[in-house]
Amino acid sequence: MNWHSAIGILSTIALFTPVFIILATRLVRYKQYLPLFIYCILAFGFNLMTEHLVSVPKTIERYYGIINNLTDMPLMLSFLMFHIASSVQVKRMKILLVAFILFEIVLISLYGITIKTITLTMGPGLVIVFGFALYFFVYTVKRSFFHTKFVSKALMASAITFAYGCFFIIYLMHYVFTLPDIPNLFLIYYFITIIYCGVLSVGLYLESKRKRKLEELLLTRKELMRFFSDEKKPAAPKGITGQWKLN
Repeated sequence: MNWHSAIGILSTIALFTPVFIILATRLVRYKQYLPLFIYCILAFGFNLMTEHLVSVPKTIERYYGIINNLTDMPLMLSFLMFHIASSVQVKRMKILLVAFILFEIVLISLYGITIKTITLTMGPGLVIVFGFALYFFVYTVKRSFFHTKFVSKALMASAITFAYGCFFIIYLMHYVFTLPDIPNLFLIYYFITIIYCGVLSVGLYLESKRKRKLEELLLTRKELMRFFSDEKKPAAPKGITGQWKLN
C-alpha cells in the first residue's frame, strides 16, 4: 500500500465518522440530521468503491458515483434548511430546492444519467450550497460569541463552507477548465474530506451533548410539573371514601 492509498483509506474512515456519531449519539432521531446522515452514507459508500475496499463492477461504481453527485445538493441544502432560523431564507431555499430538482430531472431526461448531466448540475449546486453555508456560518459565528449553544452549529457551518468552497474550485479545474495533468487532484480532495469531516464530527458531537442536556432539562421540568400538580390537588373530605354517606 502506497501513501496515496493510505490517505484515500483515511478519507473513507473520515467520511464514516459523522455517520458513526449520528448513530452513536442518537441524533438520527431528529429529522434535521437525516439528510446529512444519508449524504455521508452515500459518500462513504462511493469512497469504498473508488478505493477498491469493496469490489463492484465498474458500471455500478460509475452509476453510483453519478447518483451520489446528483443527490449531493438536495441533501445538503435540506440539512442547512433545518438549521437556518430566518423564515424568509428557508422559503427561498425551498423554492431553490424544488427548482434544482426539476432542473436535474430535465437534464436527466435529455442526457440520461451521464457525466454531462453531472457537469451541468454540479456547478450550480455547489454554488447554491456554498452561498447558504456561508450565510449559516456568519450567522452562527456571530452568535457563538454570546451563546455557547451556537458553538457546535458554528463548527458544522464552518466545515460545510470550507468543503464546498474547495469542492467548487476542484469542479472548475476538473470539469470546466479541464486542466491537463493536475497533480494529485484526488489527493487534494482526500485532504479536504479529512479536514471537513473532522470538524463536522466535532460539531455533531458537541451538538449531541447539547441535545442531551436539553432532554434532561425537559424531563426534569415535566417531573417538577407533575410533582407540583399532585401537591395542589385538594385532599378528600374525612369520612368520604368515594361515595356519599346515607343518613
